[in-house]
Amino acid sequence: MKPPCEAPARRGVRRGAPAVRHCSGTAPALLLRASLRAFAPRRSLRRCVECDEYRCAIGRPYANRRRPAAPGHARRHGTLRAFGRLGLPLAHRPNRHPAVSNSRSLPRLLTEIRACRVCAGSLPLGPRPVLQASASARLLIVGQAPGAKVHASGVPWDDASGERLRDWMGIDAQTFYDAARIAIVPMGFCYPGRGSGGDNPPRPECAPLWHERLLALMPDVRLTLLVGQYAQRYFLGNRRKASLTETVEAWREYAPACVPLPHPSPRNTPWLQRHPWFAHDVLPALRERVAEALSITQQAGADPHKKENQKMTHPAITVQRVYEPLPEDGQACFLVDRLWPRGMRKEKLAHVSWVKDVAPSTELRQWFHKDPAQWDEFERRYIAELDANRAAWEPIAEASKTRPVVLLYSSHETVRNNATVLRDYLMKKRRK
Repeated sequence: MKPPCEAPARRGVRRGAPAVRHCSGTAPALLLRASLRAFAPRRSLRRCVECDEYRCAIGRPYANRRRPAAPGHARRHGTLRAFGRLGLPLAHRPNRHPAVSNSRSLPRLLTEIRACRVCAGSLPLGPRPVLQASASARLLIVGQAPGAKVHASGVPWDDASGERLRDWMGIDAQTFYDAARIAIVPMGFCYPGRGSGGDNPPRPECAPLWHERLLALMPDVRLTLLVGQYAQRYFLGNRRKASLTETVEAWREYAPACVPLPHPSPRNTPWLQRHPWFAHDVLPALRERVAEALSITQQAGADPHKKENQKMTHPAITVQRVYEPLPEDGQACFLVDRLWPRGMRKEKLAHVSWVKDVAPSTELRQWFHKDPAQWDEFERRYIAELDANRAAWEPIAEASKTRPVVLLYSSHETVRNNATVLRDYLMKKRRK
């Protein structure tokens, strides 16, 4: 029997690779730090057949250095094959030094990530990677990095930002945390600490070290949400606009592979107020795309990209307050309140159809106003009323087949109101 220090490398290792020394006493963190030195001439890692882990090996100076790629090689083959599946350009070439492991099992890779200590010395609360992934995931959310509350709970997006993000997506917490359908892979897996203007940026080690292998093991991802400037810079590269606002405003250019979004943090509420087009234009399409990505698998032989593009060409159904300037580009406007808006002249809404019967019943409206915390129950009861009153919403559904539709409401509440419920209801009916 050969001594551990002379154990040969596994089959499949590149010809000429140095033998691996089995040494259980070597600090894994130091080895991983060494793996990040992409151009270190004499360092590489090989899997040891004795312990099934990667150990540092010293070999010939240039034995493991890659040959220069031919022009266009990266674009044809892609450093990240998963990026190619998403239809995204090769924006950022991660470190593919041979030191990086090649785990082909997602559970094993997740175990490696959760045991990672590469940047432990730079994390004020210590390492605690927070992510969610499954080989069957159909939707990928790429955020920035966990906050202090998420670090404490170990649950991704377990804060006010997560509540707003779920509202943007039009899904509940149970669906959001279903790892079989939704993967959550931030740019940085651990809480990076706090600076003068808020949380620090994600640690730069995470994405180059882990993202490539994670995405390669999630072949069914159909939609990627790029939340914040760090995810957009990494995934979009030169296709990203000069600012986050311009990138989000140009969201149609990145369809159907991904949707760029601002961060849903409460600190960004002023941004949302300055850019009402985000709620009117982006969120309805986002909810429709999310619902499509999470739907039942396509029939055999169907082209998923073709179907997704058809979904994106449907006229939009948006909502806005009736007191805002009305659209003048041929959109069909419907006032969906049971009461006429206070202080609004009828001449100003001369081209608006008032469909009062589609609004919640007087009893339901008064009940909800007494206890706004019962939003979920209000939504359930209102949907039941819509199911029983098809004639009230059918004219809106017919109009949405040929041109964009705007649902007008008077409430000061821009998220939890009857117009948003009606919009989601109509889009769901249209998908059937």
